[in-house]
Amino acid sequence: MKKVFRLCTWGLAMLLTFQSVAQETKTFTLEGAVDYATTNHTSIQKAKYDVEHARAQVREYTAIGIPKVTAGVDYNYFIDLPVSLAPASFFGGPPDEFIELQFGTKNQLTLDVTLSALAFDASYFVGLKASKGLMDLTRKQGNITKYELKYNVINAYLTVLVADENRKILVKNIENLEKTLKETQAFYDNGLVEQLDVDRLQLSLSNLGAELEVVDRQVELAHNVLKFQMNYPLEEEIELSNTLEDLTIEAEDDELEGDTPFSNRPELAVLEQSKYLNGLNLKRYQMSYLPSLSAFLSHQQNLQRNDLFDGNSPGFFQTTIAGFSLNVPIFDGFDKAAKIQKTKIDILQNELQIKEFKNGVDLQVRNARTDYKNAQERLELQKKNLELAERIMNTTKIKYNEGVGSSLEMVQAERDLYSTQANYMNALYDFVVAKTNLDQALGK
Repeated sequence: MKKVFRLCTWGLAMLLTFQSVAQETKTFTLEGAVDYATTNHTSIQKAKYDVEHARAQVREYTAIGIPKVTAGVDYNYFIDLPVSLAPASFFGGPPDEFIELQFGTKNQLTLDVTLSALAFDASYFVGLKASKGLMDLTRKQGNITKYELKYNVINAYLTVLVADENRKILVKNIENLEKTLKETQAFYDNGLVEQLDVDRLQLSLSNLGAELEVVDRQVELAHNVLKFQMNYPLEEEIELSNTLEDLTIEAEDDELEGDTPFSNRPELAVLEQSKYLNGLNLKRYQMSYLPSLSAFLSHQQNLQRNDLFDGNSPGFFQTTIAGFSLNVPIFDGFDKAAKIQKTKIDILQNELQIKEFKNGVDLQVRNARTDYKNAQERLELQKKNLELAERIMNTTKIKYNEGVGSSLEMVQAERDLYSTQANYMNALYDFVVAKTNLDQALGK
């Protein structure tokens, strides 16, 4: 009974373990990996916080021009009433003497409500427009963050695919070589080949085994880099559903020819927005030479009693005041003039930055188009070379099995095949990366 119980417990534990592994392992397409990164990466979350912070700044600046209402209660209890000195002559006394007089009540209670508003300030309205432009700038900077993150995820995804594909090819080569070694061992047992033939194949198999261990570590490293770029938990496993062939998409003709689409690049939008904000800043400083006007309305209820709760004493006395304040700038020590000059220089620098960026993007697009065409030609060449190497390998194997070929020819054909396979994988990777770089240069 105890054995049955232990067996059931072990089976349940294994089932839970398998379920846990199944839950932790997720499969991602390239698009899914990018979507996961743009949803969960800390850089995207920081960009969202920056937008929210800018939105709060807009509300904060907007509040400057919104009418404000304040209310207050002021209570004073005079332990000793204030003493005033009055000339004694006012009351018929000697002219050189003074009489001590006390005025007021022990308790004073004042209720106050004040309404204040900014009636006119030209620089405020320009600043309000600039604060909203700052939020747009923050949002566009977030687009750059997302743009760069997508590019990093795509490259990491491609690196994993290449590592996985290299491993698959290596495992297939090992399986084929093991089969060949088994056949050669049988030939040797029947006295048809020499021990040297077997030893050569065993050495090749051993080298492939050592290379497989290296590739396994490369696969693990590539997966970790991808998970890091996605902000995916490093301790959890992921699988990729796309293959390199799935992502081998040729460029359209309009992508390889024509003018550079500068407007597609999010960096240009940020530079242009910065120039726009500096223009508003310049206008704000210029408007600050104009007068500003603010208005207020204040109402007070004042209660003065010796006995605060004596209903027979006089009640509240009202005071209502309305007014305005006009501020006319006359001379500020050339402060505004210096700020205006500095902002004009900032605008000129923005224009140079935009021009420099366009030149850089134009060069990037030209180079990306050239790299793509070169990678495309190299891939076609390596594909033909791979077909040729496979045909040579098959022919050499047939000759060897028929006893008209040597083991040295077999080893050389295998080495040529492995080298050609590696060249093809590198060419395929370079082609996909070249297409990715072209898309990035074009702002796609």
